[in-house]
Amino acid sequence: MQSAIQDIVKQVEYLATPLVEEEGAEIWSVDLRHETGHWVLRIALDREGGVTLDDLTRVHRQLSDLLDAHDPVPWRYTLEVSSPGVNRSLLRPSHYQRYVGQRVRIRTRTAQGGRRVFVGTLCEVEEKQVVVQDNDVGIVQIFWEDIVKANTEHDFLRSVGKKKNA
Repeated sequence: MQSAIQDIVKQVEYLATPLVEEEGAEIWSVDLRHETGHWVLRIALDREGGVTLDDLTRVHRQLSDLLDAHDPVPWRYTLEVSSPGVNRSLLRPSHYQRYVGQRVRIRTRTAQGGRRVFVGTLCEVEEKQVVVQDNDVGIVQIFWEDIVKANTEHDFLRSVGKKKNA
């Protein structure tokens, strides 16, 4: 079943990419999952400067028509089109590349120095690994195959000018 879902996700991304790019955006992620008794197809979009609610509404309508015409999902589902959010998942090397110099959180399969979660500045994105300046342990090199989950880590307190523990 997982393989069939992955095939559907690839087909949806293939169908949706030209439409999304024509709107000046990019597909950040496509996810199809069964939730509380029904299927949900989530497509996250982004563009330089972010996407607006009007962008998402317009693309949702167009994608709905496109997917109805091609019918890549063989069962009933709900289509959701959204932004990837502030603390967005990093799923592809190009996502990591975009956030070099920014704060990230990376969870690994295996422990390094007794830890599996690293939070700090993404310093480098290389062919075989990423390099993070972790706030507690310093420079950490993490191989791509060891990454379980990664996302940007927005510092909400800093963004409103407040200090932590204030």
